Parts: sequence; C-alpha cells; structure tokens
Amino acid sequence: MGRILKTAASLVTGIALAATAVLGTIPADAATRCDVTFTAYQPIKAGSHGAQAKAMECLLHKAGYPTTVNGHFSAADAQELAKFRKSIGLNPLLVGGRRAWSALLSRGTTPHLQAGDKGKKVLRLQLALRSAGFSKIPITGRYGAATTDVIKVVQKSRYLKRTGEVNAEFWKALQAGRIIAATVVVKKPVLPKPVSKAPKTHTKGEIALAFAKKQLGDRYVRNGAGPNGWDCSGLTMKAWKAAGVKLPHSASKQYRIGKKISKSQLRPGDTVFFYPGIKHVALYAGNGNVIHAPHPGKKVSYIKMKYMPYMGARRPG
Repeated sequence: MGRILKTAASLVTGIALAATAVLGTIPADAATRCDVTFTAYQPIKAGSHGAQAKAMECLLHKAGYPTTVNGHFSAADAQELAKFRKSIGLNPLLVGGRRAWSALLSRGTTPHLQAGDKGKKVLRLQLALRSAGFSKIPITGRYGAATTDVIKVVQKSRYLKRTGEVNAEFWKALQAGRIIAATVVVKKPVLPKPVSKAPKTHTKGEIALAFAKKQLGDRYVRNGAGPNGWDCSGLTMKAWKAAGVKLPHSASKQYRIGKKISKSQLRPGDTVFFYPGIKHVALYAGNGNVIHAPHPGKKVSYIKMKYMPYMGARRPG
C-alpha cells in the first residue's frame, strides 16, 4: 500500500496522491504535492477548514486556479471553485461535493484500464470513484474484482455495456463530474385515505406538482418533454399543462408568465427560477424544496432551493 501511494507522486497532473496516515503532514512549501486520500470526502465551502479543505485548495491550484493552499477555504477559494465547476459544464455552485472532488481527482490522461492492470493510473481512477461516493472501491492501485464490480455498477447506471473496463468515454464523464454514486432513493409519498367522501378540490399549482411527483426518477433528456425523459422547462411545461395552463418550452420565457411571487409567498406548484440569465426552472414542493430535472446524467428529483442561486418565482395560474 505504501509503495503504491508513493508511486502516485509522479502522476501526469503533478499531484502526489499520498495517504496522510502513511506519509504524514505535507510541508507548507511542498507546492507539487496534494494529500488527497480520505476514507470519505466531505463537501467543501467557504469556511471549511482542515485536511480536506486544504486538499480541495491544492487540487484547484494544480488545475490552474489561484487558491491559497492553507487549509482554510475562503470565499475567494469558493469563487475559484465555482469557476472550475463552470469550466467542466457543472452549475457554478460555491460548494465542492462529489462532482467537484471526482472531476479534480480524475484530471489527466484517459487510458484504457481493465482487470489485471496496476499502478498510478489505476490509483487515480480509484481515488476519483471513492470521492464520487463509491465507498466499496479499494484504494490499492490494483484493478481487481472489487474495482471491476464498481465499474460495472457505473456502466449499468449510465445504460452502457457492462464490460467492467474503463475507456476514454468513461474518463471524460468522470472528469466532467457526471459520475457519482446514488445516495438517495426518492419514494413517492403514500397518501392517506380520505376520511370523508366529499371530493377534495386542488389548486392548479397542486395539480402541476402532483404531475411532477409522478415523474420522480425519470432521466434527464436534453429538450425532453416526456413521457419518460425531461429537461427542466419541459417538466414544468407539461406539469402546468396538466393543470390547464399553457407554458412555453423555455425557462427564460416561462419567467415572463404568471404573477410574480416572493419567496415568502411560495405555494406548491409555483415555478421557481435559478442562475443569472434565468437558466433553470423547477416546481416548488414545499419546505424549501423544489422538484426539477437537473442535467444530463441525473434524474428528476427533489433538491433544496438554497443549493442553487435563486432568481425569482412565478405563479402561472
């Protein structure tokens, strides 16, 4: 194990992937080394501090972003993180989670790897997948049965042939932050039986939200508007169509339709918009949550509004 971790010092990215428990604390002036081996990888944001904050700073610095590698992740470091996320096609959030970790750790060449391979390239793959949430991936530098099994799980989730081998396409998806382990299974709520036989009336927003809930777990499809694949505005368009309201298939155009609503006035089904330039739309689901179709590689799901830059909300009907 010690030899493998030391071998990682010659990665083409110039980053030494070394376990702290084996090599100890890296000197402050060791500009060519990043200590990035952890059992689990935590989200990093402004105010984070410690070994993982320093690892994120170091990886960003190696990627060409002027962070201060001191173990205290600052607001300026968070801005550089957002720039990195945007550069690989992710939302420019100020938080670095599984997508940012795995994209940074997998930077470099895109070699074909398979069972029996070993060395620093296998170690780079294993670290990237561990940071993406695949806790069963071993950090050994050896491509054995356990690594093959994890690769097959990823391939199955991406509707690819389950070869257990890694090619350039796999690497590029990893480097774009598009491969992460599923940690939350969204279950559709079981509604209680009505006490009374009297018919219950629903607002148009509730009808739209009910439609969206039925699509939870459907995959994201660019320009998709159902029935089994959606993009963000396609989902909100069809949800409000179920409530009898016509919306265009465009987040920016939907932003012009309906009554303008403040955060404090939000009700289920209201359309909520995010990112400067109105680039994303979702449906308010209550308790600070929205339902949305995120981006390629993800599925229709719930998310807290606070994790995306809020731009406004509308009530179409």
